[in-house]
Amino acid sequence: MFPFKNKTTFGAPEWLSQLSIRLWLRSPAMAGGIFAINRHYFHEIGQYDKGMNLWGAENLELSLRIWMCGGQLFVLPCSRVGHISKQRFPNQPEFAEAMTYNSLRLAHVWLDEYKEQFFLRRPGLKSVAYGNISERVELRKRLGCKSFQWYLDNVFPELEASEGSR
Repeated sequence: MFPFKNKTTFGAPEWLSQLSIRLWLRSPAMAGGIFAINRHYFHEIGQYDKGMNLWGAENLELSLRIWMCGGQLFVLPCSRVGHISKQRFPNQPEFAEAMTYNSLRLAHVWLDEYKEQFFLRRPGLKSVAYGNISERVELRKRLGCKSFQWYLDNVFPELEASEGSR
């Protein structure tokens, strides 16, 4: 994944700048941990959410933030990436708890009125703590980010919302 501010090769590595932009495919989200991004742009848009725990949902949070705050994500189909996976996480409660905590942070900062869809599927999470998100909410305001509805309409129109979500 290559997140950029616009359709130019802002911050792209030199070799990538030489490739035709026609080869790139827009992507609404990226896999976790496998992406290239300009370091200065990464800092400008707020890096990773430091309030998230351990592992999980950071790729979705970053994907939403890039798109909703003026950037774009592209997949370069001919790229080759090596990735060494950790062993599957055993059914350890701390991993499930971290995923829940991180997902709640994402929902409360980025999903706007669609967070109710999240809670329709996981009603028991409405009262679960997710830490202080005021810094992330302020970041969203400071960056002038668009709404999640904008993301659905312009980035991922193929995603169908459930009945009663609007």
